[in-house]
Amino acid sequence: MDILQKNNMADENFFKTYCESAKVLYNSGEKEKVLIKNKNLEIVYISIGYEDTYGVTLESLTGGKLSEEKKIIYEKERITALEQDKIIRDTRQAREFIFIDAYYHISHVYKRPIINPATNNFVGIFVYIHNYVHPNLLKLIYKINGVNSGLSNIKTESLKYKLTKKQNMILFLYLNRFSNSEISEIMTTLGHKISKARVNDHLENLKLIFHARSKNELIEKAVALNYHLLIPRAFLKSGSYEFDSNMIISG
Repeated sequence: MDILQKNNMADENFFKTYCESAKVLYNSGEKEKVLIKNKNLEIVYISIGYEDTYGVTLESLTGGKLSEEKKIIYEKERITALEQDKIIRDTRQAREFIFIDAYYHISHVYKRPIINPATNNFVGIFVYIHNYVHPNLLKLIYKINGVNSGLSNIKTESLKYKLTKKQNMILFLYLNRFSNSEISEIMTTLGHKISKARVNDHLENLKLIFHARSKNELIEKAVALNYHLLIPRAFLKSGSYEFDSNMIISG
């Protein structure tokens, strides 16, 4: 859409051309999930990828032609989205959000204001949605430093072991390098009271489940089997939350 930067257009014409460009970019068999809102924060365009993913059309979203179940879900999401959109409109700054739907699917949502460079006026909001992938920082650090952790030598079988809700929570936090006492504190804060000693008991049981001789081997085997990608449902609540993608590197 760089061509739009070079033309001196009135706001209405600029926004119309912007939307037409989006149709060319995202309605040609692409699967990107994109939507565009006008200056009144109303949805005026959704991509084919968005339609296919969420089972909706522009008409059903704007004309209220949704099932009763979807009406309830979308009304709650609409109110939250509107609050976010007002901030983007008023600050004229892009923001990122984590969106968790009613089925616990997690998406990364990027919203940025559409500004007409000819008038410097806010004319709408561009929204790009993609699946959120939780990175495993230990695996990344090993790769950066050329360390052979043995992770690539273990056969990957996603979801090989069926874990309990509490085991999933403890393993997820342990893979993110939290100590026993920190795991106890985090889970208790979130309403899942557990002592440091019980956390250790669960980790010992997880070692047996994963056939690991040590806790370090437990981490390596769990990562190799993709358990680091599984955010426990007990930690999630449907909704949209602002997301800070900056990584702080210490010392």
